Amino acid sequence: MNVQIKNKSVNADTGIPTTIIGTYSGEVLDARITNNNGLDITDEVIHTVLESDDYKQGIENGWFIGFLGHPEDPNCMDFKNGCIVMTDMSIDDNGKVYGEFNLVGTPVGQIVKTFIDAGVKFGISIRGAGDIVDNSVDPETFVFRGYDLVSFPAYPESIPKFTAIAASTNTDDRKKYQSVCKVVRDNISAITSSTAIDVIQSQFAKQSDTYKMLQTQKDKLTASTETTSDIDPEFAKEKIQAMTDLCIRLMESTKTLSQEKDKMMHNHAKETISASRKIRTLKRITSSQMCDIMGQLKSEQSDYTALQKENKRIKTQLSDVKKKNLIYKQRVEASADELQEKQKIIASLKSQMRETVTASTDLETRTSNLDETNRKLRSELRTCKQTLQSFQAAYADIYASALGVNPGSLSITASTTVDDLQKMVNSATSTSNMATADMVEPLYIIDECDDTDDYETNDLVTM
Repeated sequence: MNVQIKNKSVNADTGIPTTIIGTYSGEVLDARITNNNGLDITDEVIHTVLESDDYKQGIENGWFIGFLGHPEDPNCMDFKNGCIVMTDMSIDDNGKVYGEFNLVGTPVGQIVKTFIDAGVKFGISIRGAGDIVDNSVDPETFVFRGYDLVSFPAYPESIPKFTAIAASTNTDDRKKYQSVCKVVRDNISAITSSTAIDVIQSQFAKQSDTYKMLQTQKDKLTASTETTSDIDPEFAKEKIQAMTDLCIRLMESTKTLSQEKDKMMHNHAKETISASRKIRTLKRITSSQMCDIMGQLKSEQSDYTALQKENKRIKTQLSDVKKKNLIYKQRVEASADELQEKQKIIASLKSQMRETVTASTDLETRTSNLDETNRKLRSELRTCKQTLQSFQAAYADIYASALGVNPGSLSITASTTVDDLQKMVNSATSTSNMATADMVEPLYIIDECDDTDDYETNDLVTM
């Protein structure tokens, strides 16, 4: 049952605020060794912190709030992630530092309790800020901000023990605890041994009402020790008997609780082993899956990188192809224009060739006709030459006879000109013996020549 005391919700059986799930206590730091982070936090640092007013004020007001895992900022005030509150810290002569903490019922605190129920034992690690000199924290500049729950703590022994308060997260354990509290409250007046009260007190938290009730009874017993000699023996006997009966009942209750505790521990151990196996299995499966996923991711990233490179290469190649295609297109268009022009030229040449062929055909026909005419003319020319030669020879004979010149004495050749012939005739005869010749027609002598010779005016001999 919960009740309100000074605006605080507390458990009526334990006197502890219901927001406190349990407590952590144990070693939190070793000032004589170098931690796993390579740092030395010396005795001087811890003593300086314990003697400071900031520490005393922080403990009194519950300001040293710890987180699940270290925050990035040592001075973090984001308390929605808080889960523990430090209530005490001390250091022994061997340099070992001990602390006590309340695990509070924040969402993160509930998560921590869930892990604890699954068998997780959290370590604890100091949080603060300051200068580092030769791998050692400077006590003059170090600012202490509390402790945080961590895995793999910097100090191997910094794994404090967790104690659940009133089995607050388990209904059956809470009922058993409440029944024990009720037995103590009902029989507290019959307890007359301070030693018995010490034993019973060790089973309750100091903040609980039951603990305080036992302390009050213990104080009464201490105050009444001076007057025990005045007690009636009979009354003392009854009181001793009552104490013995109470002790027996307490022993029986203790035995029952011990058996239940052993049973609970056995069940807890079985559940812890089972949970550990499940966690190991899950870790193994998860690790295997993560390895496969990471391998697949790495492969896909490699493929993606290769595809990006290939895509870039293809884009570059496509750009080059487009440029070349444009050039080829321009060349094709130019070639098409040139081809069209050449086709025009070819068409013109074909037309000219046809005209040439026609003209050539006509020329061949005309040449053939001319050849035939030429043959006829040559034949006629030879006939004429022969006739003329006969007439020329006869005329020469007649002319020579008329002049009284022996024609045989005249050497007439085709090269003999008219003047030469006259000179030969005049030199062969005397003009006194010659009659005056009548005017005769000039004699034309045509020299015999090759059929291929052309005839000019100078080739005729005139007399």
